Amino acid sequence: MLAAQCAWTILQTEHSQLRQLLASIEEALHTPSWSRPGPGLAQLRRRVQALQEFDHGSHRPKGVVLMQVLRGRAPETDRLTDELEHEREREDDLLAAAVARLDALAAGNEDAAEECAVLLAEHRAQMLHHLEEEDTTLFAHSTRLLSEEEWSSVVSSISSVLYPGEDAAKH
Repeated sequence: MLAAQCAWTILQTEHSQLRQLLASIEEALHTPSWSRPGPGLAQLRRRVQALQEFDHGSHRPKGVVLMQVLRGRAPETDRLTDELEHEREREDDLLAAAVARLDALAAGNEDAAEECAVLLAEHRAQMLHHLEEEDTTLFAHSTRLLSEEEWSSVVSSISSVLYPGEDAAKH
């Protein structure tokens, strides 16, 4: 199951990067300057944007084929994939609300700081839980249910995200 190991190594490495981005956001929240217009707020905004860009632009596209291939395999796996997709939607909503509060802060509404901090903390907790579920439960389901040929398809799709516009077979 070399293909499965390759796919999960890439996904788990990205999970580590997502955890680091979440930690950098939390670190920025521990500085008093983030809660008012200025460099601290701008730095927090950049960190949130980096998380969004990495998650949506790099990480999620790699998991699309894996989630599609798992669908219909077992009722418990379908429940898990549905739950993970629902969690992602909730995470997106929380982060969008936090970004709106960051915009309010940038416009001078310092009352938005507390709500922003709560939203970012809730987002972080939910995303960490989500990543843990992927690293454990989704990993177990996928390694049990998918054939080597299916894993090859997943790795090929990951390669196409890693090397857009190139023939994945070259890598």
